[in-house]
Amino acid sequence: MVSGRTIINAIIGAVVGIVLSFIPFSTVVGGAVAGFLEGPDDRDGAIVGALAGAITFVPIAAVAVLGIGFVGFGFGVAAAPAEGFAFVVLLILVGVLFAFVYTVGLSLLGGYLGAYLAREYPGKHARTRETFDGRRREPTPRSGTRARERDAERADRSESDRPTRNEPADNREDDDLDPSRWHEPEPRDRERDE
Repeated sequence: MVSGRTIINAIIGAVVGIVLSFIPFSTVVGGAVAGFLEGPDDRDGAIVGALAGAITFVPIAAVAVLGIGFVGFGFGVAAAPAEGFAFVVLLILVGVLFAFVYTVGLSLLGGYLGAYLAREYPGKHARTRETFDGRRREPTPRSGTRARERDAERADRSESDRPTRNEPADNREDDDLDPSRWHEPEPRDRERDE
């Protein structure tokens, strides 16, 4: 489902694609940015990538419409045959169709890849979303049953391995990072200070 956030992410991806348009396959990069911002769901990433490609295509379509207008005006003034005008318009439309498939298709692929990266790096995805939102969010869990089970096992292990606040550390004498040791000097340090 397309939301306001999806449109914003698509616009950001389209801007990236247009700014990097001097690089071949820049629409893949723009779609990847949009897909990464959208989140770890592959389908949502592909949708936002396609929207970013469609937004990127708007200037190309505007140039094509202006081109057809100038060609039509030129053929009208020159009183050229209509078949020549139809052939030139057909060539322009084939070029526009190729540009549409290139822009939207590769941006869709980039959106899918961006969603994959968001799923693989949930911490970076959460920090990026926090930067744009200004709100703190928990990393989105990876999709799939196996990934959810693995994440639940990691959470259980980390909770059971971590000592509670009221529980003392096991080897307090060896722990130089224990705050209670910072306040009282060692006996050998007292002798050296005196």
